[in-house]
Amino acid sequence: MENRKTSYLIIALTKLLNGERLSFIEGAKNSNQYFCTIKNKGIELIEVEVPNLINRGYHLERRLNFTDENIDLAKGYLNRLKRAV
Repeated sequence: MENRKTSYLIIALTKLLNGERLSFIEGAKNSNQYFCTIKNKGIELIEVEVPNLINRGYHLERRLNFTDENIDLAKGYLNRLKRAV
């Protein structure tokens, strides 16, 4: 179970570092918990509310805040996760 959680975090961080905008993580049952884990590590995500196409609700589209310090934090956390797998 821990390896699965770690791999979803690795997938999300890798995509965020590559400049992608994410609203979910492919295969994860609850993507929000992984984004919360990333933010709890001090990594700043910019979250924008995007309207849903099929109903009146919205979802959050997240991207990494590309400051030097934030990129260093994200890369450091990603390296620690990769060593744990």
